[in-house]
Amino acid sequence: MTETESATPAGAYGSRIKLSGLVTMLAWDVGLPLVAYYVARAAGQSAFWSLVAATIVSGLRVAWGAWQHKKIDAFSAFMMTLFALGMVLSAITGDARWLLVKGCVVTALAGLIFLVSAVLKRPLTFTVGKRLAARDPESLAELEQGWRESAELRAGFIQLSLLWGFGLVIESVVRLVVIYTMSLDFSVAASAVIQIAAYAVMLVVTIARIKEMRALAAE
Repeated sequence: MTETESATPAGAYGSRIKLSGLVTMLAWDVGLPLVAYYVARAAGQSAFWSLVAATIVSGLRVAWGAWQHKKIDAFSAFMMTLFALGMVLSAITGDARWLLVKGCVVTALAGLIFLVSAVLKRPLTFTVGKRLAARDPESLAELEQGWRESAELRAGFIQLSLLWGFGLVIESVVRLVVIYTMSLDFSVAASAVIQIAAYAVMLVVTIARIKEMRALAAE
């Protein structure tokens, strides 16, 4: 342990941050643009214009966060970039099966970004953690202090970025296999189920890991 590092358990930093906020955040940043996409599709819009709608909604979310916190929120900007990328890819071709493949490409790219952030020791999950703490200045300060002082805390966030990185890449590969081995109608439904299941598993593991760290801190 160096002079600048603390013996304080990792789970003691930002212990008041509510984990339910993680679910709420995913609902706003991932769920809301998806709702916009499917509402547009239900209204008879093409996949391209539906992605335009999702990108606009995601962009509004970024603008709202920037207005609230006086800075661009990295995670919201990340999600907006993914939807925008999907929009560009959809403009290339109108093939129905390719539109499903496009979703896999975007998801895999998101996974790679998580992995790169972990390798660079600037995990995207830490950005998410700071965002959850943004409404509580004391918790945010504790979290940033923990990042500076606790190797255990840094390792925890890096591990979670690896989890989401590998999870998203594997999920995209599984969906890709389904798309090219099953009928198109089955692939549409199966892709949605696989994606929801993957997010649910990673979310449960993430919350369990954070609770474990907090329990160790309490002991």
